[in-house]
Amino acid sequence: MRNKHIKKLPALLLSCFLMPGCYKDYTNFYPDKEEPGLSIFSNRQNNIMSCFIEGKPWRTDSRTTSFFSRISYEVYITKQETNSLSDTIIISWSGYYSENKDFNRDITLVLPVAKNFGQRELSALQGQRLSIGAGNGYFTTNIDLNMNNAKGSGSIYFHSARFDSISPGFYSGSMSGLFEADFNSFKILKGRFDHTMTADQIQF
Repeated sequence: MRNKHIKKLPALLLSCFLMPGCYKDYTNFYPDKEEPGLSIFSNRQNNIMSCFIEGKPWRTDSRTTSFFSRISYEVYITKQETNSLSDTIIISWSGYYSENKDFNRDITLVLPVAKNFGQRELSALQGQRLSIGAGNGYFTTNIDLNMNNAKGSGSIYFHSARFDSISPGFYSGSMSGLFEADFNSFKILKGRFDHTMTADQIQF
């Protein structure tokens, strides 16, 4: 009798994967017809960032969860304390070239911020276009393994940035916008991002 139940276990696990609720994808990729390979620029919490890197489409991992694992996120915002007069905010996206899902890397924005930077200041980014470089932060990426310490300049525009405090030290919200970065040897162009942000993703 026991062996009979063991034999049924693979079928039960397969059924779980096929059942609604066992696996869920929280990312919506709506293709941009004018920019093949990229998602459209949106403000609907589609949980995706996409861009061109040297003409090749790159996108973030899908935000997923399953019966056996916690949610896997595509973006995080981290506040890092320093010994200087300012701290830093780090926005880090994890993803891959559309043609090679096994080549998983990060694109990161590092911004200097005031020591008291919090949820209100994060929300105040809405509608702002920031020039990155020349002392006002930098982009970095490990897409080119020979340039792990390279710093890129560019710009980022926060079309939306709405964040609320859900309990002391915990925040949630959403953000969307556009960005580009120049690393001299290659460029990141036509970047667009649109995410809902949970307390697990905002690490202050």
